[in-house]
Amino acid sequence: MEAKQVYKKFIYWIAPAQFDSFIKDVRCVGFEIYPVKKTSCETLKAKGKIIRFASPAIFSGLCKRQGSWYRESNKAGYYLVTSAERLSKKYDGCLDAVLKESNFLPESLPDKSEIKRLVESVEYQNQRPDDWEKKTLKEGLMVKILFSFIGVWKLKDTNKSQWSNHRANHANFLTHQHTIKLDGEEVPYSVTNNAGVCSSCVEFFNVIDQKSRKLVRACPGAVHFSNVELDKYYDIKPTYGKKLLH
Repeated sequence: MEAKQVYKKFIYWIAPAQFDSFIKDVRCVGFEIYPVKKTSCETLKAKGKIIRFASPAIFSGLCKRQGSWYRESNKAGYYLVTSAERLSKKYDGCLDAVLKESNFLPESLPDKSEIKRLVESVEYQNQRPDDWEKKTLKEGLMVKILFSFIGVWKLKDTNKSQWSNHRANHANFLTHQHTIKLDGEEVPYSVTNNAGVCSSCVEFFNVIDQKSRKLVRACPGAVHFSNVELDKYYDIKPTYGKKLLH
């Protein structure tokens, strides 16, 4: 029986001035490259010789509020490119992180008081985008329908009931209050189950906490729009190299 292939993706950020030549380069060496239509996490469907990319406009589309983390980061205006294979050394300077399936499971998760402490942390309050906090009733209804339809949210789950969890997950990657030691590094991780995660793209694509390794659970939207799985953590390792070359 053939062994199951390890889930692994290479995350690149390409400057607008480079993007047309980048497309030509990868096509010249046998890759196909396609844009995603709805969300950045769709780029995780990259496989084999098929590369997926998200234009800057995607981050102001369906997940506009969540995309505020991207719009206020040093990656704003760049193209997100995801490949199942490492690309030419020419683009090593644009390789920002490697995402890989992990077998990590925390022994326990923070209680409500610890969640509250994360949300109130100076690091989170000072770094969160204002637009991220601007939830709307329309979005809440759409999210409730989608997340319930795919079976992640239960009857009692709503944007309001999960809001503290949504914020605390990003906060832990900014504060490193809850970590596990891996290869000599204290690595922060998602502090709730999948139902409490929103915009895991912020960590999957190394938008925040850019120099630190991360262990990330997928939000229900990522499970729906890409091929990541529930109840799994994904190990995101920044390349620690040169970032975002023009």
